[in-house]
Amino acid sequence: NLGTSVVDAAKQVVNSLNSGTKAIQDFRTQADSQIATAVNDLNSLLSQFQDANKAVISGTRSGTDVSDALDQRDALLKKISEYVPVSTFTRGDNDMVITTKDGTTLFETVPRSVTFTPSSGYSAGTPGNTIYIDNVPVSADTGDNTTADGKLAGLLKLRDGVASTMQSQLDEIARGLITAFAETAPSQPNATGLFTWSGAPAIPPAGTLVDGLAGSISINAAFDPSAGGNPALLRDGGANGVAYVANTGGGASYADLLIGYSNKLDQPMAFDTSTGIAVSSGVSDYAANAIGWFEGVRQQASTNADNKQALAARTAEALSNDTGVNIDQEMSLLLDLEHTYQASAHMMKTVGDMLDSLLAAVG
Repeated sequence: NLGTSVVDAAKQVVNSLNSGTKAIQDFRTQADSQIATAVNDLNSLLSQFQDANKAVISGTRSGTDVSDALDQRDALLKKISEYVPVSTFTRGDNDMVITTKDGTTLFETVPRSVTFTPSSGYSAGTPGNTIYIDNVPVSADTGDNTTADGKLAGLLKLRDGVASTMQSQLDEIARGLITAFAETAPSQPNATGLFTWSGAPAIPPAGTLVDGLAGSISINAAFDPSAGGNPALLRDGGANGVAYVANTGGGASYADLLIGYSNKLDQPMAFDTSTGIAVSSGVSDYAANAIGWFEGVRQQASTNADNKQALAARTAEALSNDTGVNIDQEMSLLLDLEHTYQASAHMMKTVGDMLDSLLAAVG
């Protein structure tokens, strides 16, 4: 029946939020691994630069032709600058010194150490380890630019900025669903309804981010027929006891709760402002705004990574398919809810593709 269909559609949303969380945290682990590789590559380039610089100095002192050595050193400097923006100055005997744009010494006679300790895995809210150049921390890019400050800063931005913000947005969508479908009763605290979490039966605090909620949100077994539950509780209420029963007469045509749930999906609610979306909106619009937020980040990354146009186009196509889900406003209330869920679930499925495109743009 339609009640079962709604529960099944809700399961799709839950599965998408759960898998989206896994995809984001796997992505952060992948970015972390790429940071470790990039640090090793940079250290290798600096070692090669030392050899080339020695050849330039030696040839300059002896009066021999150093053109080839200079070309080699310049080529290495160009590669180094892809990892971190640099400034240089030349001392006596053509000896070159390299500093980062913030003045940290990267090379002076010998390479300065670039260090990083990779993590074995990530969970929502877990901070990533820092890259150090000569014991000075490397800062992530600012704003939406994931390439202008070099590969290292770009990867940090993706791991700790973009991906973490996306996770927070998923967590807020999950919190919004739990809140919208909460059971209410006079003189009783609001209690979890169709969607539940580890803190049930309490509802997550309004406007406050709960790290990892999208990864742990689940369907309340009381509504799930496959778990012995009754989907008619969506119509009648009472999953949290008789005090929460709204359809006291037991009428099959009773629809007040269903109408209320549908309305709450569109009613503005408080979302945590740290998620990058400041607009007050309902859950459905918040999910759409999250897609729009990422599209802005992706477009900026594409602008600064022209050689990644194919992947950017793939992401744009995925987003276009995403927002093309048709929710027929003329359908019955339950089918309307079901399609709302399906639209949200479809949007969540693009998380992996979108993250892949950003990682490729930086790498």
